[in-house]
Amino acid sequence: MPIYVLIIDILGIVFAISGFLMAFRPMTVRRWWRMFRRAGETERLAVPAKDDPVVYALRIAGVMIMIFGITIAGMMTFAHWLLA
Repeated sequence: MPIYVLIIDILGIVFAISGFLMAFRPMTVRRWWRMFRRAGETERLAVPAKDDPVVYALRIAGVMIMIFGITIAGMMTFAHWLLA
C-alpha cells in the first residue's frame, strides 16, 4: 500500500476517534479543553448541566467529524484497491 494511502488512513482514524470522543464523551473533551486552556490552574469549575447547548454542539460536530474520518479513509482505501 502506498504511503499516501496510509497517511490518509491514519488521518481518517484520528478524525474518527476525535469525533467519537466529541460525540459520545463530551464531558471528557470539555475537561481536556479546560486543562489545556488553563495550563496548570487548579481551579475547579462547576459541572455543566446535561442540557447545556455546548454538549449538543459537541455531539453534532463529533458525529460529523467521525463520519468524515470514516468516509475519507474508507473511500481512499477502496479507491486504491479498486484502481490498483
